[in-house]
Amino acid sequence: MKDSSESGAVRHIDAFEFVRLGRSLEGSVPLARFIRLLDGLPDQDASAMVRWSAQADRGPLGEPLIRLAVETGLTVQCQRCLGPLAVPIESEVALQLVETEAELDDPDTFDESDLEELDSGRDFEKVLGSRRFDLFEQVEDELILSVPYVPRHDVCPESGDGPSGDVSEKKPSPFAVLAGLKGLAGDVGK
Repeated sequence: MKDSSESGAVRHIDAFEFVRLGRSLEGSVPLARFIRLLDGLPDQDASAMVRWSAQADRGPLGEPLIRLAVETGLTVQCQRCLGPLAVPIESEVALQLVETEAELDDPDTFDESDLEELDSGRDFEKVLGSRRFDLFEQVEDELILSVPYVPRHDVCPESGDGPSGDVSEKKPSPFAVLAGLKGLAGDVGK
């Protein structure tokens, strides 16, 4: 069964019932609604949307899963030139629903399905399932994890250190200055 949420109105679900019934949801939400994601980022396109989908699934041993996919475009700051950089975000994650916080926090919680998933190159992200499971919180978490840690242009739009990109304004290399000083020191000793 597939539901659609064009305005993103379906925010909370009964997570275990969602999986039991094999449901799916999809929708789009304005990027501006994700306050934690936007904290510290440059101003974003006011019309930017986040498209998301959630699909019920089961793991190899019947573990309840929600496969979550998110897609949007963000503007971040290039760490080379400090200018704006458009970054497309497309990510998918398999969320394994657990019933208690102890299952999340217990480092000894490791079962055969975890081993099978690790061996197959896939891993589930454990999350606390509930009757009022916040899908948007999971969407926002996945978006936050998808933002590049050190975003950079492949080639920055402006070359040089000056605001106009004029190479003549470029500062000399500190190593060139040091070499010049070393040469002067050698001349002084003669």
